[in-house]
Amino acid sequence: MNIAYITQLTNLEITDKNPLIYIQEYNHNPNFENVLKSHLLSSKLIEWSKLESMPENALDLFIEERVSIIIEKLRDILSGINFEVIDTKATADN
Repeated sequence: MNIAYITQLTNLEITDKNPLIYIQEYNHNPNFENVLKSHLLSSKLIEWSKLESMPENALDLFIEERVSIIIEKLRDILSGINFEVIDTKATADN
């Protein structure tokens, strides 16, 4: 869930940088929010970068939001096809 398709050059530029720092650098691009949407990423990244702070459970929140976004995208693509989402972690915890 923590994968986005980026160029090799971009990957080299952000390697070893705190996500808050490199997201702030991209926030100046007026199309950045559209880029996040096209990569099925939450706009929370922008919110956290503007606050210059992430919650302690940021990775968990990021993954949960991304899963929700991906499921909604799948529902759009598979319109008319019934499918059920099963949270295997919740099942394993019970």
